[in-house]
Amino acid sequence: MIYRDTIGRPDAKATVSMFGWFTPAFGSAYYSLSHVNDCPDRKWDGNTAPEAIAAEMEADGWECTIRKDGHGNPVIDCIHKETQAVIDAAQAAASAKFAGAEHGYIRFGALPDGGRSRNHRDNTLESGVSCFEAEIASDGSFRLLLTQVLEVSYLTVADRPAYRLYGDRVGTGADGEPLLRVDRAVKM
Repeated sequence: MIYRDTIGRPDAKATVSMFGWFTPAFGSAYYSLSHVNDCPDRKWDGNTAPEAIAAEMEADGWECTIRKDGHGNPVIDCIHKETQAVIDAAQAAASAKFAGAEHGYIRFGALPDGGRSRNHRDNTLESGVSCFEAEIASDGSFRLLLTQVLEVSYLTVADRPAYRLYGDRVGTGADGEPLLRVDRAVKM
């Protein structure tokens, strides 16, 4: 079983931590598996030994380490071994593919009129065309170099045609993206 996040990428991390210990009026303390992936929810009574929970998780294919949180309560950090192996293999394949990659810029969607993108937050023009930094392999495939903010920006434009941009970097946009004075755009 490979666990995935909400947008379908493999996600191997989960945490078991204690809940309810500080609000006894709302019920007994319990341990719960917290995650951002699609693995099933799991709970244990608050009196369960953390070592027993870790052993149960490990029997189900997880690698676990136990630590203490800021209140001194046990926290169990877990990595799903089968899912992590898929992540590691994909990262190794990507590293090999992009080992000699060229640095470049990718834009999704047509170039704006006048050669300047609009900052929609402030309704002002940027100093150039918004794009993403990328590594471009010899076969023409690319991988974007994204921050967390730019990852969200990418999701809003990913369905548009991709263009490789050539030109001079003239600034940084409102979301931290590169801005280019574009000399040439080639549809990917």
